[in-house]
Amino acid sequence: MFTALLTILALSLLSLVAASPTPIQERYTGVRIQSYRYGYCLVPYGPHNYNGVQVRTTQCQYAPRWDINPGSGSIILSGTEFALDAGTGAENGEIVKIWQSYPGVFQQTWYLTDDHRIAITGGNQCLDEGDNYGTQTWQCTPYNNNQVWNILQGDDLGATPVPLPEPIEATPVTEDPFIDIHPTTTSVVDGPPIVNITPTPA
Repeated sequence: MFTALLTILALSLLSLVAASPTPIQERYTGVRIQSYRYGYCLVPYGPHNYNGVQVRTTQCQYAPRWDINPGSGSIILSGTEFALDAGTGAENGEIVKIWQSYPGVFQQTWYLTDDHRIAITGGNQCLDEGDNYGTQTWQCTPYNNNQVWNILQGDDLGATPVPLPEPIEATPVTEDPFIDIHPTTTSVVDGPPIVNITPTPA
């Protein structure tokens, strides 16, 4: 009797486990991939798609769509046979490009991390937006906003791009508090006077 009761209890538990939901890994089809750094989206940089075209970022309304497989897999340029490719996928500074898709090859196998990074599966490199809107691989580093990416679905264009910082204007020498600039000589040679100045301690 006791054995029969245990058997019924075990079967009941198994049916509960079998009925419990499992996490669904969403497939992203026709999405834009937006950089957190400037708010721009991934684009192959050139008029035509072919092996080796560098991937950069541009304003999201001009960016193409990508298909991202659930879990670990390829990131495919929608409607093509080209995948996001990280060169060797093993070193900092590798140029990210599109290349004919070879599912399962190391440098084309990416996964989305919980902190919104796109990382090489089995490696330590992340998709990184470098300077001047270029992309590269770089060692995955916490709190590095160059490596944070948003997945934009439908017609969502994401956040407004962050403008590049204004160039810093050099301080004119005349504002240096440690020198006093004054003319020492003047001369006229076929035009307006040329003033020669000599800095002297204040």
